[in-house]
Amino acid sequence: MDWQRTLERICSDRKSGAVILTKKSARLLAQMAKSKVGTKRLVEAVEQIFNAHPAMAPLWHLAQLTRKYASNPKNLAAALEQFFEDMESHNEASIAHASEWLPEGKILTHSFSSLVYRSLIRASQKGKKFEVICTASFPGSEGMSLAKALAKANIPVTLVADLQAFSWLMQCGLMLVGADAWCEDGLVHKVGTKCLATVAKQMEVPVWSIGTSEKRLPMRWNNRMKGEAPPVARVLVPQDRTLYDLTEWELVTGIIDEKGVHQLKAQR
Repeated sequence: MDWQRTLERICSDRKSGAVILTKKSARLLAQMAKSKVGTKRLVEAVEQIFNAHPAMAPLWHLAQLTRKYASNPKNLAAALEQFFEDMESHNEASIAHASEWLPEGKILTHSFSSLVYRSLIRASQKGKKFEVICTASFPGSEGMSLAKALAKANIPVTLVADLQAFSWLMQCGLMLVGADAWCEDGLVHKVGTKCLATVAKQMEVPVWSIGTSEKRLPMRWNNRMKGEAPPVARVLVPQDRTLYDLTEWELVTGIIDEKGVHQLKAQR
């Protein structure tokens, strides 16, 4: 197995969400453990992954787990398998809660969250009627991928430029996003989320985030979490490469996780 090449691909991936990258990382680490690459290599690999994606809470949990069991490959493989199974179970529960709760009407979303996507699919299968407004989500264009996937599933969808989203917000009954992390002071998500949430609050449009307990990060926001986005264009001028921003909890109406739908008391 060429684990080094797989590791490099995971570290350089700037389009996949936290759930997808965590699945890929867990599989890689389990394979490395079974290949008996050694404690040092395992720890170095998981630290390299988390350092490449410091805003993604599930990767932080994965790093803690790997450090704990790295000296015993058999125990690590079992722990990683259990982590993966738990995350899958939590994902399914969150999707079930979200699809049951999801209101009909126009819904604005930003970036690509596999949990948001799967919740919308499930809600549509239940017969709910809604239209999704997807921002293009530059830099990275993840929203374009979501719009294509929803259209393929025959869900009414409109793709809009990021700045157009502010005009569309006043027509929407809900802003729904995923989460790279739920940290102590707010929601960590694709850059632009905070501005959209700020305007949404002024327009009295509720802002909800779907995730799981693996998205909880026991630390405060720091500048490392900004990440590094792909260049907006291949031109020789300075570019702001911020990938993620912090949306303070007072801007978030509620969250959905494997335990249910929770309205936050921080709203004021």
